[in-house]
Formats: sequence, structure tokens, C-alpha cells
Amino acid sequence: MAAGSNVDWTLLPSDVIVHVFSFLNSHDLNHASRVCHTWNEAFDHPTLWQTFEFWFFLPSHVSYLEGAKKYGKYMKKVFIGVNQMLTHNRQNACALLEILSRIDRRRITYLKIAFTGENPLFYSGQEFLDGLSILFSKVADNVDAPVATLQYVDLSGLSVPIDDRVIDALSENHTGLKYLDIQNKVIISKTTSDCILRLVERCRDLRDLRLYYCSISNEVLEAFTEHDRTDVEHISIICRREVKFGYELETEAWEDLTTRIPSLRVTLGFDHTCPYQLISAIMKPVIPVRTLKLETFAICHDEVNLAATLYNKTLEKLVLQTRNSLELEAALLKVARTCTLLRSLLVYCVVRRETINEIFRLHPDMEERGTYILKSEVEPEPWVVGVEEGD
Repeated sequence: MAAGSNVDWTLLPSDVIVHVFSFLNSHDLNHASRVCHTWNEAFDHPTLWQTFEFWFFLPSHVSYLEGAKKYGKYMKKVFIGVNQMLTHNRQNACALLEILSRIDRRRITYLKIAFTGENPLFYSGQEFLDGLSILFSKVADNVDAPVATLQYVDLSGLSVPIDDRVIDALSENHTGLKYLDIQNKVIISKTTSDCILRLVERCRDLRDLRLYYCSISNEVLEAFTEHDRTDVEHISIICRREVKFGYELETEAWEDLTTRIPSLRVTLGFDHTCPYQLISAIMKPVIPVRTLKLETFAICHDEVNLAATLYNKTLEKLVLQTRNSLELEAALLKVARTCTLLRSLLVYCVVRRETINEIFRLHPDMEERGTYILKSEVEPEPWVVGVEEGD
């Protein structure tokens, strides 16, 4: 364009303006809407509000609530990020949940909530649990029923114990649910296996379920084998201290499920609180483990060797947070040799360079994609090489 030429940006076609606006974040979008009347009209286009991120860090972010009232009817995919350390952030986020619950003919099918700060001392998060229960429940009599029910719910970033009341409200009123993640890294899980059983029985299209070991049971696995439902594609189970108080998932239940759904993918994880002696008992050969996480911070070369034996036909990703030893490196090489589907290896301890080179020789595609963390020298955290893939 020639220097000094006069261009009337208000004459751009509205569909072009909307397309450009779709690449802006909420802050920049708000500023762009004040340029002229034409751009302000484009600001109201429903397409721009189908996916929206709410961030509550400052008192001024209360302005998001007015946007939710005005444009909430267009929203389909909603993310809520909140620094829960400060009272005004929690109040604004909970007010947003209430506003969303009162929207006529609600279209939201995707909901993700993430806490970004530290919980205040003795904080139970009851206000968020109440807000979610209201949002998940049936709408009030003076509100038109939703156009669509929730299909994707991610509560893994919500640092409060999620109880049966919240999950029951979700499963009772959103039977089209396809994805649920409640692995939210709190010390205690309050979601019972009976509640998860009700969820699986009600939500016949559930395809991806991520939870803790204490919240699953043989009955839940059996419910997934019923023929009048969509095949579950992925189950993620993280084992923590609660496994010593529960009961073992039986081999027969896993066999029935994998026979019914041969394509099932399972993520199996163990954190540092899981009783060490129970890990090998939980790692049953019949489980089609695609991702294994041994984040124990303890010596676990025996478990790595076991994984190479039990899951050599299924294992695609291995995550280790442990201490190095010659035995561990030998176990890693065994995994690399026997697990032909291995595509990602994240090891959070130093290993010898010759071991790393041999792993790359066996899996050159892993090195090419960068789906690994393998260090031969101690470096400042975070240890990131290439891409840390999701499950």
C-alpha cells in the first residue's frame, strides 16, 4: 500500500471484520470495538462469542459479568480462569456461574475451570461447589431449557474436593456428556464409586473418563460393557494413598471390558503417596495401558521392567519421576526395545548419554518429533525438550 494513502477501514465488509476479530483475545477485542461504529457492530456478532475465556485476576475483571449477561446466549465453549487467593476473584467467578445458569436456551457444551493461585488457609471451596451444582442442575421455571447440554467438562484445575452432589447434578441433567476429568490434584477425593456408577449408567455417550482409583469400581467397568451405549475410548486412573482403603479392580472386570471394547485406551498413573507395594498388583497384564505414569520419586526400575513385559503391545507413553540407577537405565532400554508403539518418553532424572543415544537409535521418530524429556546433565527446571504431549 502506498505511503500516505487514505484508507477508510470502516468500509471493510462485516464478515471480514468478524473474521479478523476472531483472532483477538478478549482484551484486544474490547479495544478494537471502540474504533468506530462499524467495528462496534461487528463486536456483537454471535460468532465471536461462541468460544470465550473469562479471567478473574483483578477487581476490574468484574466487567466480564456484563459481557456474560449480554452474550452468554451465544456461548458454546467457556473457560474460566481464576486466582482464588483473593476474595473478589472468587466472588466474580461464582457470580459468573450463576449468570450462566440463568441464560435462556443455553448453548454451552464445553466447560473448563482452572484455579491459578494458592487456596486460602482452610479454604473448602464450597462456594464453587454450590455454583457448579446450580449450573449443572435443571434450569429455573422462569428460564427456557438449554438448547444443548454439556458434553465436555474439565474440573481438573479446580483445587477443591469435588463431591457426589456436583457429579450427580451433572449426570442427571446432562446425559449427553462425552468427556469428564475430575483428576484435580486435591489431597482427598470425595467422589464415590457409586456416584461414578450412576454417571456411567446415565451418560450413555461417555467416551473419556478421568478420575482417581478410589472413584472407580468393578461395577463401573461392567457398566461400560453394556451394548446399548457408545464405546468408551479412554479411561484415566490415578492411584494415590486411597488405594490402600479400597478394593482391587478384578482381572475379570478388565477382561470383560477389553473383550467388549478392544480399542480401549487406558492411562494408569501412580503418584508419590501411593503405597509402593501395591503398584505391581494394580498393574494387571489385562489392562490396555497406553500411558503409564510412575511419578513416585522413589526407585521404580522393577515397575519399569514390569511395564516392558506387560504392556509391550500397547504402551505409547511413559512418564517417570524417580531416581536414577544403572538398573533404571537397563529397564528404560528394555522398554525401548520391547514396546514397539512407544512414541513419548518423559524421564525426570539424569541418565547417561549412551543410554539416551540408544533410545534414539531404537526410536528415531521420537527424537524427530521431540516427544521426550531425556537429560544427561542436571539443568534448572522445568525440564522441557520438544513437546510434552497430552494424553
